[in-house]
Amino acid sequence: MRVLALIGALGDGSPTLWVETMAAILIRAQRLNDVDSLLVLECIIHAAADEALHYEARQGLYEAAIARDLPAIARLFLSISPAVAVPTQLKKQLGPERRLIPTGRLLTLGERKSLARTHDREKLGKMIADPHPAVVTILLDNPHITELDVVRIAAMRPAVPEALAKVAAHTKWSVRHAIKRALVLNPSTPLADAIRIATTLRATELAELAADVSLPEPLRLHAAELRAATRHGA
Repeated sequence: MRVLALIGALGDGSPTLWVETMAAILIRAQRLNDVDSLLVLECIIHAAADEALHYEARQGLYEAAIARDLPAIARLFLSISPAVAVPTQLKKQLGPERRLIPTGRLLTLGERKSLARTHDREKLGKMIADPHPAVVTILLDNPHITELDVVRIAAMRPAVPEALAKVAAHTKWSVRHAIKRALVLNPSTPLADAIRIATTLRATELAELAADVSLPEPLRLHAAELRAATRHGA
């Protein structure tokens, strides 16, 4: 509900005032490790990613952030990510049928989606390895899934970008710190999602991301600029 209310406010308010407010919240969350500011920042991240934020509002906020020389804020409103190639072996697992175990029988997507709703921990452990976004979506809402299970999904390599985007958008799991780290460090996570998530990480982690040459250059640049901006209060 808070995210939906924020989406409406972002669309109706002054873009310049909003980006200045976001910058202030970001600085407070990062420099003072303020819990309330971090919670507001999480809401902003989800609102910026939500398709309900219409294009005109998104464009206005992006342009206002650029005009105020706040590129780290501007990137939050980018919704397009470069395509990430899905390995051939993983593509085969996205087919209509796959085995849960090498010696098991082929299961249809419908059967796997049904199994993703199970409360049986042994079966859930096998389903976590299923890369299909439709299966992941059901797993994330399964009340018997644990944070460690979702970390395993977020850290899976290779992974399907669409499946990782489901984790990044999930209001319950995407705020868990271990899951955020796993997503940001996974090269298959859509860049726009990785950038938004990185915005909520700690200063020491931003320095780690900025120095990690295995990560996409735009993500490293975002981490470096974000750390510099919050360090100097700009």
